Amino acid sequence: MINNLALIANKNVNLGKTSFYPDIDKGLKHLFNVEYFTILTLALIGNPMTAKSFFIAFLKWVILPLIILGAAAYVFIYIKDTKPSVPAKPIVEKSWTVATHTVALINAAPELSLYGAVEASETVQLSATVNAYVKQVDAAKGELVKKGQTLITLDDRELTLTLTQRQASLLDIGARIASEKNNNATNTKALAIEQQLQELNLKNLARQEELVANNMAPSARLEDANKLVRQQQLSLLNRQSNLNDHPNRLAQLEAQAMQSQAQLDFAKLDLQRTQIKAPFTGRVLSVNTNPGNRARNGDRLLSMYNTQSLEVRSQIPARYLTYLQSGQPVQAKLLHNGRSMVLPLDRLSAEASTSQGGVDAFFTLPGDAPLEVGRNVQLTLALPTEQQVAAIPALALYGQNRVYRIVDDRLQAIVIERLGEVGGSKGESLTLIRAAELQDGDLLVTTQLPNAITGLLVETR
Repeated sequence: MINNLALIANKNVNLGKTSFYPDIDKGLKHLFNVEYFTILTLALIGNPMTAKSFFIAFLKWVILPLIILGAAAYVFIYIKDTKPSVPAKPIVEKSWTVATHTVALINAAPELSLYGAVEASETVQLSATVNAYVKQVDAAKGELVKKGQTLITLDDRELTLTLTQRQASLLDIGARIASEKNNNATNTKALAIEQQLQELNLKNLARQEELVANNMAPSARLEDANKLVRQQQLSLLNRQSNLNDHPNRLAQLEAQAMQSQAQLDFAKLDLQRTQIKAPFTGRVLSVNTNPGNRARNGDRLLSMYNTQSLEVRSQIPARYLTYLQSGQPVQAKLLHNGRSMVLPLDRLSAEASTSQGGVDAFFTLPGDAPLEVGRNVQLTLALPTEQQVAAIPALALYGQNRVYRIVDDRLQAIVIERLGEVGGSKGESLTLIRAAELQDGDLLVTTQLPNAITGLLVETR
């Protein structure tokens, strides 16, 4: 039993020896383990020994482990305290090298750069108004044509036959009117004769009545005389009715004559429309037919625009509308192929853009302007003179309304109001701005820094 306890004690001692190297705290826990001292006490009690043997065992099992652990702890603490320290690297703030522009407050008239497209306010689509074959096309796309010039000729043979029919119909109506008038004149004369016959019949009737009353003639003769009066009266009524209806018949014939005349005029007009001519001096935009095609009523054959109606349509930002709506004359300049043109403002659009909030403006081009419809152009619009403003290069702008001023080698953001553009002394384009914080001599950054922010350290070139 004592031998077994000794083995257990040796095992715990070995555990204590092997575990203190990686961790001193863990070795101390093994040293003061209750189980270890219990086994040690039982071994000493169950194995009587001399004082020398006990002292040697105490040194071996208690003092020696303590010395080893203490030495290890001392070495660990010494190494930790004498470890060389790494010096802290000082933090140096980076400085950004920038270019600058010196502010000079001036009084200047800003110029607004506008981009627009050339349009024609007077554009027509020439269509066929008759059904006919295309006989000849005398215009080409892009060609300059004069007012009244024949552009397309249609085959007029069918329309010529229609015109002849309308003329014949009108002649027929004219003859019927003349016949009606003749009949009326004859009926008028016949009425006078029939009235005279009626007077004779009435005299005869009176005479026969007297003879019959005196029993000098048979009653049959009276009946015959009465019959003649009645027949003549009926003939007079028919003749009078015919005469009374003459104005109605004549009006009806005259209406037919007017209708035939209108049809004749339409036929003449259709015949004229076989010659499709330019309604004004202009340029041909497109030709949509060729000789031999069958043109139907309403088919588009050619489109063109009036060269005197050219204008430039450009959108005006909302902040400049007050000046344009003030009623003062507004003009824009256009430079094209070395030629400078002045374009007066004609009108403003009646609706605003839903995407940008601006309003379209229409500037009138000179009649001889060598520009085509659809061409994109740049205009320069002169605005009223502004007081105490600064002209800066475009590189000094950050976004739409911000610049950076250098104060004590650090950036300071300033919110500005853009007024327009102005030409520099060297011909460069400068932006006119206004801000209450700007003063003469201020330095503005003209280098576009991706991390520009108030307080950023900079140095000028």
